[in-house]
Amino acid sequence: MSHAKFLHDAGGKYLQVTDDRPKNRAITSADYKRLGQLLTEVGKRTADLGVPLGYHNHMGSLGEHPEEVDQILEATDPRYAKLELDVAHYFQGGGDPVKCIEKYSDRLLFLHIKDVEKLPDAKKNYRFVELGRGQVDLPAIFKALDKVKFRGWAIVELDDVPDKTRTPKECAAMSKKYLEEKLGITV
Repeated sequence: MSHAKFLHDAGGKYLQVTDDRPKNRAITSADYKRLGQLLTEVGKRTADLGVPLGYHNHMGSLGEHPEEVDQILEATDPRYAKLELDVAHYFQGGGDPVKCIEKYSDRLLFLHIKDVEKLPDAKKNYRFVELGRGQVDLPAIFKALDKVKFRGWAIVELDDVPDKTRTPKECAAMSKKYLEEKLGITV
């Protein structure tokens, strides 16, 4: 709650929360229910401050795969726990972000817009890249957002600089150029 209070006092709009997958045991349906209940309780408290709560799906979390996101959201009260959809993590977890947008249009709080490419023969089999350089169908995502009349925040994010010869600023400029020139989105 201290984070929510700080966010409120700083004028922030949303509180993003995520979790970690258990490391040394199998995940059970009780884990999803417990997380859903916890998200609901935290969401009730942040709502008292006027700060909506969004669950952030992420690799390495209980919401790594689409069916897991479903189980978590089914275990929450939709009045208090929304979805902060990270389209690249959802894709990497085996999901179709467009279908997720359509399914959870009434629960989308905000989005992380980013791209990911699959890597062969690597310890980590994926890498986040600048928009338009990976495999996420970004044009379809923006069409889906338009179709469901989403009017919230969509934040461009890049977890790491994929090519160390570029700076973070250069990567951001590449993503901005993609949005403006390929998708016709004003940034």
